Amino acid sequence: MPARCWRSIRGCQVRDKVAELRPTPREAFLRRRTFPAEEAQVDWASFGHVVIGAARRALSAFILTLTYSRWIFLRFFLDQSMENFLRGHVYAFADLQGVPRHLLYDNLRSAVSERHGDAVRFNLRLLELASHYHFSPRACRPARGNEKGAVERSVRYIRDSFFAARSFTTLDDLNRQALVWRDEVAGNRRWPGDDRRTVAEAFLEEAAHL
Repeated sequence: MPARCWRSIRGCQVRDKVAELRPTPREAFLRRRTFPAEEAQVDWASFGHVVIGAARRALSAFILTLTYSRWIFLRFFLDQSMENFLRGHVYAFADLQGVPRHLLYDNLRSAVSERHGDAVRFNLRLLELASHYHFSPRACRPARGNEKGAVERSVRYIRDSFFAARSFTTLDDLNRQALVWRDEVAGNRRWPGDDRRTVAEAFLEEAAHL
């Protein structure tokens, strides 16, 4: 084999091996920007178990975060049933005194009945709620970690700042404490959009558009 051809083949082999060994670059995600009242992100979070009477029950929080202001609504329930999923929305809209235009969900069974690629079939009962309150449900694309980062950060913040070492007597007591914490602590943290403002101040701006 001519030397020139041999060097060409060897060069291709080396380049292929380097490409094989080189780590695949991680996908870079930019912070998502939205307009006031454009979107809220919704998720369930599990918080262990509580004893109610003689029964040990799972404790979960329905969490809705306004993507623009990062204002949080949270309410604890004793299961993640469809009924409580819908109740969580109703309580949230009453608390916000308005409804965002779009609600973004992960592929929760309560929200997404079936998915094939980008084709999504939403739970019929969620669609009925959306029709009543005039919002549009949307589903995150699989493996897109930045799409619902606002509510995921809310979950971590609630665990660390509110729930850790929290004592309460009843579920109603826990929910009362949660809203006091939201108003007095979570609302007074710095707003990611401008650290000269608080989340509560950003929410006042957003609330006018709900």
